[in-house]
Amino acid sequence: MGSPITIFRLFDYRPCGHELLVRVGRPAASNADQGALDAADDLADAATERLRTWWERSRLQPGCPHPHTPHLVAEMQDEPVGEDLYGPGRRQFGVWVAGTKYGTPWVVLGTASTEAEFWQEVQDAPALLSLGPRAPAQLRHVYFLTDEDGPSARGLDPEAAAGPA
Repeated sequence: MGSPITIFRLFDYRPCGHELLVRVGRPAASNADQGALDAADDLADAATERLRTWWERSRLQPGCPHPHTPHLVAEMQDEPVGEDLYGPGRRQFGVWVAGTKYGTPWVVLGTASTEAEFWQEVQDAPALLSLGPRAPAQLRHVYFLTDEDGPSARGLDPEAAAGPA
């Protein structure tokens, strides 16, 4: 049985450079059942899409009149460093992003006061070291959303919050 996975996905919005970091859970699924694995992946993808679309329509478009094109720039499917990434969303903060030996989009994420502090925390996490993180890390300023505090968590219908298709 495959364990549940926490997935972090970082989106960049061009041309303005807004950034959205989404944290969603992928449920456990049997490793012996490809259909169950696909369904678990589909649930995580749908949660990401719902949050991304809700944020674009309720937060991004009202504050920035330009048309935006989202791009997935990074993904992490492991436990990051820094407490901010385990807390609630609907807030902004800086996050360090370091590439890995696996190439794009795979990264190591974390919050820390400085890049040196970020790397020290990564050094103390053997699971992250096994990903082959590569310096330098970039500090990205993100709006953070989670599937725990997205539109449906506030009593809003996710479909209504997303608007017409």
